[in-house]
Amino acid sequence: MTVLERRRIETWGGLVLGLAVTPLFLLVVATAVTALHEGLDTTGKFGVAIAGTRDLAAALDRYRGRYQRVPDAKQGLAALAPEFIDRVPIDPWGNPYVYAPSGPDWADVLSYGADGKAGGSDAGADISARFGRLGSRPPGYLHPLTTVVLIGLPLAAALTASKRRWCATGLAGMAAFWAVLLLATVRPTTRSIVPWLSFTTGLACLVGTIALLRELPYAPLVGLLAIVVAYLLLNYVVTA
Repeated sequence: MTVLERRRIETWGGLVLGLAVTPLFLLVVATAVTALHEGLDTTGKFGVAIAGTRDLAAALDRYRGRYQRVPDAKQGLAALAPEFIDRVPIDPWGNPYVYAPSGPDWADVLSYGADGKAGGSDAGADISARFGRLGSRPPGYLHPLTTVVLIGLPLAAALTASKRRWCATGLAGMAAFWAVLLLATVRPTTRSIVPWLSFTTGLACLVGTIALLRELPYAPLVGLLAIVVAYLLLNYVVTA
């Protein structure tokens, strides 16, 4: 194998590897999360229950706005009808929603899920109007682990880019993935600066890709910084 052929393989092989590694890792994470929630909402009832608890909580907020307090435990959700809602509904599993007041100024509304009992997981997980699903959450370490991997991979590639050609082109592939992701999904608007920052970061990732393929000075640093900013911005947009 000639030097030119080897260099061509390292260039294109590294680029393809870099393009594939991030979406493959995200696919693995998504599959793991799906497995954790398997059977959670196969009928659509879970979404109906979330909407039901939130509608009742909104009625409670209107009640509190008028009377400067929430109904007491004895009055319960029945105090909302017919002034604030037409009638008090039941949850999709045929059970009454649970009224959970906490003092005179605040209350939550719960559904106990498919099993009709407090606690539980999967389809039997409790649903809170104020806090969402109270069970079957992804493990707490999943988000920091994802962050470590998605930042650690380009960092490792950047640190070894000057010694190994395939690491430099792998970093170029990762930058290209983030460029495509941001430029394809973000549209700048006049209402917020975040879309503009995301669009600019996507362009920076694209510039980093080209610089790495052309072996320009400081290209690994440019590519790495663009990827880190792209991840942080996308993480902000998703979790905001």
